[in-house]
Amino acid sequence: MKPSSDLKKRTAWYILGLNLIAAAVVLNIRYNVGVAAFSSVMYAISEIYHISLGTAFILCYLLFVVLQCILSRKITLTYLLEIPLSFAFGILTDVYDWLIPVLPFPLPLRLLCFALTMFITGAGVFLCVKSRMVLTPTDGIVNTISEVFHLRFSTVKNGFDLSMVAISAGLCLFHHCPFYGIGVGTVLSALLLGRVIKLFELLPLSGA
Repeated sequence: MKPSSDLKKRTAWYILGLNLIAAAVVLNIRYNVGVAAFSSVMYAISEIYHISLGTAFILCYLLFVVLQCILSRKITLTYLLEIPLSFAFGILTDVYDWLIPVLPFPLPLRLLCFALTMFITGAGVFLCVKSRMVLTPTDGIVNTISEVFHLRFSTVKNGFDLSMVAISAGLCLFHHCPFYGIGVGTVLSALLLGRVIKLFELLPLSGA
């Protein structure tokens, strides 16, 4: 495959992956059964401090970039490129937050939709990682931990998601407010999203 053709294909995967992740984040909020574990801290910050979801993502993403530099003990171009990506993804999230309406489905259907949306998230993460382009800082820090400590990406993803839920709960306790966005869906995503990504890791992807 020609380099230019390969780059175009990877760019297409990357853009699709980012959109899948951003759309899935907002869809999970709309189901009202608990947000996805990896976005629980962002949602809690958004609700506690009354800022947009996209702004909360930008703030957390910039922190994740700093943590990647600390963990790897280096500052690379890849890490620096995650900074403009943080702003782009935050804006993209706010766009989907504006576009996607409230979904007044009955509870069983909302739970089913939440479970199916985990596959949308998993596909988005998989495409971004396999495109070998700039990762979102959420996936970037998971990838950095995976590389530094020689662990499988999906395994680190599970641990990271669980820690995000714990941090989110801690923030809510500290501010004496409800556990924003934490519900059965949050637990499901914390336990299962890494495994869903693992399923995608087993799939062949031409050009990756």
